[in-house]
Amino acid sequence: MRAESGTQPTGNYRIENINGNICDVVFFDDIVKEERESEEENHTVYTYNEYRITVPYREDIEIYINDGLEIWLAYARQHDFDVKANEVRSKRDKLLADTDKNMILDRMGFEIPEHITMTNIISIMTSFFEVLNKASSGDWAVYRQQLRDLTKQEGFPYNVEFPTKPE
Repeated sequence: MRAESGTQPTGNYRIENINGNICDVVFFDDIVKEERESEEENHTVYTYNEYRITVPYREDIEIYINDGLEIWLAYARQHDFDVKANEVRSKRDKLLADTDKNMILDRMGFEIPEHITMTNIISIMTSFFEVLNKASSGDWAVYRQQLRDLTKQEGFPYNVEFPTKPE
């Protein structure tokens, strides 16, 4: 996750919240220093990626992390990505489930006559395919496809734009 602070992180990581045999390790990378002007004064702002993982604590954890810093950082990045991706997918899945009622045949105006005869089978089939075509290419179908395609957006899962629900 991108973070911003008036102070630069010291080192590549920080160990926090030591609680018995667990702790949080916060990793930092892609640190950018920026001078910003405001009406009152100029000030320095640091932006950076911050990745937090909870791990078993041990007395020599700093040595252990330093010996495999790139592996730890890669793991923390992947963990952060997976957590955020799961959040986005969960929201998307709920939105998709909410649209199911709009895609069920009995809600689409398709009428089946009480008695089917050979003479009305053609009109029934025509009506069925008209309704099916409308359902598969209408606003709701487009919206549902856009929801399914969220994971293909550039910037997924950190910068995702959800589509607008049809009226």
